[in-house]
This record gives sequence, C-alpha cells and structure tokens, in this order.
Amino acid sequence: MSCSALDYPKRILGFSIEKFKSEKIGRFNKVFAISKQDCFNKSLNIINDLKAEVVHKNLKNGYIIALNFSNSFDCCLDSTEAGIFITEIESGGVKVEVISNNSLLAKKLSVEFFERL
Repeated sequence: MSCSALDYPKRILGFSIEKFKSEKIGRFNKVFAISKQDCFNKSLNIINDLKAEVVHKNLKNGYIIALNFSNSFDCCLDSTEAGIFITEIESGGVKVEVISNNSLLAKKLSVEFFERL
C-alpha cells in the first residue's frame, strides 16, 4: 500500500500533513538547543499568543497544525493552515520547520516563531 492510500482517511478528517511535506517555497527552518517536549510546549504557547487555533497536534510525530493566523497576520485567510514540525537532531536540540502553502504567511510566521523560541 502506498503512503497516500494510508493517508486517505486522515485527509477526509482534515488531519493530513502530506500537503506540508511537498511544500517547497513556504518552508523555513532553524535549529534550536532545546528539547522536543519544551519546543512543542513553547510552540503551542506561541500559537495561542498569536490567537490562532490548533486543529491537530502530535508530540510523538513532532507536529502541530494550526489555522486562523489572520488574527495576527494580514497575509492570509482564517482558514489558511500552517504546520510546525519539530525534529530531534543527532547533535542535540531540534530542527523546527514552519510550513504553509501560503509562502508569505510561512515567512512571517517563521520570523515570529524563531524570535520567540
């Protein structure tokens, strides 16, 4: 079975992260000397501070999907999603990726996230 077939039920429920994996332009990352758990918690706080809404999160797989960033950024609709992906790296710490199909939102959101982390 292909990955896309396994992902199909999640797409119906609106929880698929596949669209973020294939995004090329709206993708920004930075490495931080912080644990995955702390980064995840801080990311949730940042999203809350930005008055956005978390629609799906998974600490084990290291991602948070949120929308309604229009409360803080004028470059998107309230339904525009962004994903925060947190990956542990061998040298310690984590790589944080901010991804959105709206590249302007991804850029502005990554600047905000990276300053606050």
